[in-house]
Amino acid sequence: MPPISISSVIACHACPLRFYLEQEADHIEPARYTFAKQISYHLGTPLDADVIWEDVRIVAPETPDECEATVRAWVEQCRQTNWREAAECDVRVASARLGIAGTIDRLFDDEPVAAILRSTEAPEAGIYTADRLRAACLLFCINETIDPAATSVAIEYVPSGISRTCIPQPRDRRNALRAIRLIEKIRAGHVPKKPHDAPCEGCYLADHCTGTSAKRLTDLL
Repeated sequence: MPPISISSVIACHACPLRFYLEQEADHIEPARYTFAKQISYHLGTPLDADVIWEDVRIVAPETPDECEATVRAWVEQCRQTNWREAAECDVRVASARLGIAGTIDRLFDDEPVAAILRSTEAPEAGIYTADRLRAACLLFCINETIDPAATSVAIEYVPSGISRTCIPQPRDRRNALRAIRLIEKIRAGHVPKKPHDAPCEGCYLADHCTGTSAKRLTDLL
């Protein structure tokens, strides 16, 4: 059985039933992620918006011309922050102990040892719960394969030009472990129930997940 992706852990924590329904469905990379990803490769060096926009058009040639303004605005936001240059980018890591795997967007030689790229604006203060879970999962993998003493991860909110250090707490690791265990059950055939606090508002699957009639998204299309 392939390892569980860190993104799956986050999705299952947010809503186990939506995770179940979306299994095996094709996922298209969002444009915002493409923009943030290409900017991230240049962080820690002089940011040239022309070069970055050209990168975006090469990677995603279908990107409309009107998106150039967004990319340039994000680059300008990032110019306001003193970023570290990465030692490596896109480093795959895994935890054999927990059966999970993910990718370090930017790896560094000192703390925070890694950065998680985000294509969302930063919260007014602190770090989103989902991002704390991402950090916890990534550190599970880093501690097992790269640096057993690592304790922190940077969360880089590219649209806002903000980087915040995250030191996962027991609650974050506990939530991550619960989601991992639930995914293991789902893989074994368990159909999860919709949680009481499920984020249903605006969910495109809201009509398909009530009662016992839940089906995978691939069965609905």
